[in-house]
Amino acid sequence: MDARTDAATEARAQAGALVRQRLRVSLGLSAAMMIIYFTFMALFAFDKPLLGQMLAPGLSLCIVLGPLVIVSSFLLCLVYVLWANRVFDPALRDLDR
Repeated sequence: MDARTDAATEARAQAGALVRQRLRVSLGLSAAMMIIYFTFMALFAFDKPLLGQMLAPGLSLCIVLGPLVIVSSFLLCLVYVLWANRVFDPALRDLDR
């Protein structure tokens, strides 16, 4: 009975560590997305002349940065999916065994 209790305690400790790791990754990626988005919004609200600078005829900095904000959200999502598939899911499967 003691071995089973020790195994259950160990499994709970590993599950708790896994949950904390997932929380750190998701909060980090969420913070990165918020920084990217709110930086763009702050530039849009308070420094329109900077965003209005023409990089090429018909192409301003705002037209370049706007889609980059959207692309960054896809890239951050990709980072999470890759992390989940390579780290989180295998650890979760090992925990079930």
